[in-house]
Amino acid sequence: MVGRFAIDLTACWRPQRVGMLTVAVELSRALVKHASGDQFVLLCSRERPESLQDLDCEAVLSPYRHELVMKSRWLPALEPQLGSDAILYPYWPSPPFRREGAPPAAVFVHDLAFRIRPHEVPWQQRMYFRAVLPPALRHAAAVLVPSESTRRDLLQWYRIPGLEQKVEVIPEGPPPEVPPGPLPDGVEPGYILAVGTIEPRKNYTRLLAAYRQLRGRRGALPFIINGRPGVPQLVIAGRAGWAYGDTLQRIAAEPGVRYLGHVDEPTLAALYASASVLAFPSLYEGFGLPLLEAMGHGVPAVVGATGALPELAVGSAISINAEDTEAIAGGLERLLADEGLRKKLGEEGRRRAKGYSWANAAERTLDVLRRIGHTTERKAA
Repeated sequence: MVGRFAIDLTACWRPQRVGMLTVAVELSRALVKHASGDQFVLLCSRERPESLQDLDCEAVLSPYRHELVMKSRWLPALEPQLGSDAILYPYWPSPPFRREGAPPAAVFVHDLAFRIRPHEVPWQQRMYFRAVLPPALRHAAAVLVPSESTRRDLLQWYRIPGLEQKVEVIPEGPPPEVPPGPLPDGVEPGYILAVGTIEPRKNYTRLLAAYRQLRGRRGALPFIINGRPGVPQLVIAGRAGWAYGDTLQRIAAEPGVRYLGHVDEPTLAALYASASVLAFPSLYEGFGLPLLEAMGHGVPAVVGATGALPELAVGSAISINAEDTEAIAGGLERLLADEGLRKKLGEEGRRRAKGYSWANAAERTLDVLRRIGHTTERKAA
């Protein structure tokens, strides 16, 4: 049976690629391209996201940018008028108040950081999710999460009757491959790479301290990377986020560290291709796209042992206590000193990464949309 489905992309006008935006855009693109006759309508803020301009499907444009206006006014009024079998919310949750005739909703919950590590999430985001997520979970026909770890977190924090039966684990996929560009000036192949927004949860302060320990050790294991002895550069790629305090100043003052800020996709591809190790000691992740990208390039990693990173990285990374600076330094030292281990973990990462794709995610998401759209009794608009 052919279905008609709506996708909320109203938050995706932001130009810089971040994890949640990547998920919403890439999943939407894959859904439309693998539709097999199903129809899709994109709900957008003012214009389609640039990366989805070429998709052959309908779009409805909102005159608003502000998320609260969209959730409180525009989307509730629009939903019953769409004539859709179901609607997907891949970025933020669905509106807390939905009108009669609104189609069944599938909502994506990326992580529970705002509950598990609240002090590392902006207060505005904490308040927003505390207000909109509970009603979204209660009213949703399906709840999508990217990992078993996030599924466990969700069911632990929200004891909503029937929620467990609604939850579907749909892993994410890597961003589309692009030809790598040149490495930035002054970046030598073989570096330690860190990718992610500069914010408390990404744990850059401890990573910098661990890197300093690594450089200052005497009698440590010898490092020979690409024929060069010594501790390689630490290269950091990521936009400035929130509550980073003096982290940017610390990065700038740390010998051997190169901060690139936000980089475009060809540059990011080049960075993964020439890295020796990924340092990703995040304090919590619901999935971990930088880790998946590194795995796809055969780059072994040192990752935090909480959240979804160990689940994603099985056999392709060293898991450490991310709140222990010595443990981060020890994980990096172990990988940098052992070329055979780096190769082994890198090969396993490549193998595992092949099992993740947006085509697979789209196929499973479409199954969910068809199920909730065709088995849930729809009210007349």
